[in-house]
Amino acid sequence: MPHITLSKKVSEEFKISRKRAEEIIKDGQICINNSEEIRPYIKVLDTQIITVKKNISKSKIKLLIFNKPKGCITTQKDEKNRKTIYYYLPKRFHDFHYIGRLDYNTEGLLILTNDKKYKRELENPQNEIIRRYIVKVVGNVDNKKINSMNKKIYGELVYKKPNIKLMSQNQSTSSLLFELQEGKNREIRKICEIFNLRVDSLKRINFGKYHLKGIPVGGFKEVTVE
Repeated sequence: MPHITLSKKVSEEFKISRKRAEEIIKDGQICINNSEEIRPYIKVLDTQIITVKKNISKSKIKLLIFNKPKGCITTQKDEKNRKTIYYYLPKRFHDFHYIGRLDYNTEGLLILTNDKKYKRELENPQNEIIRRYIVKVVGNVDNKKINSMNKKIYGELVYKKPNIKLMSQNQSTSSLLFELQEGKNREIRKICEIFNLRVDSLKRINFGKYHLKGIPVGGFKEVTVE
């Protein structure tokens, strides 16, 4: 009798993707002849009876809230052999998709998900999801400059009207809170450059309802979207 892998058999019998089949097997939801099996790639016979413990028709959306350190790149592989965000994550999350990007020298909140549709939903600028950043800049900042920065900005690209607040400052640096609805490539750094401000540090602290509270640098928190 021909042998096939358990994941393939579950995929065919329950009309789900191979990836989804692998997930539910690893979660302990599948039994072979009434015995639980968590190895998706073992060989099974056509005559063996495959059963499922609960309804598997709907795949849960899983998220990782990752506190990205400086000095790593948001990509799967890097031509220059620099550390990527996946260096800090267990292998079981290496097929998760990052939502937006943080550049090499930016730290803070980065969301990853197993669901491409949810990724597109969070990235869509029409949904106007607020991102918040703490930005430390070198250069003079006063109320007049803040008011100018809070207008629609025309630079190399057109940026939507941001919401920028002065949090604190000393003789040489200022801390700003940026609220953006998009997050175009290097948007904050380019806005600061237009106003002759040099970014010393940049950290994202919120993405919509998701935040960094309690997550150490280089650490992550798992979340399920209901």
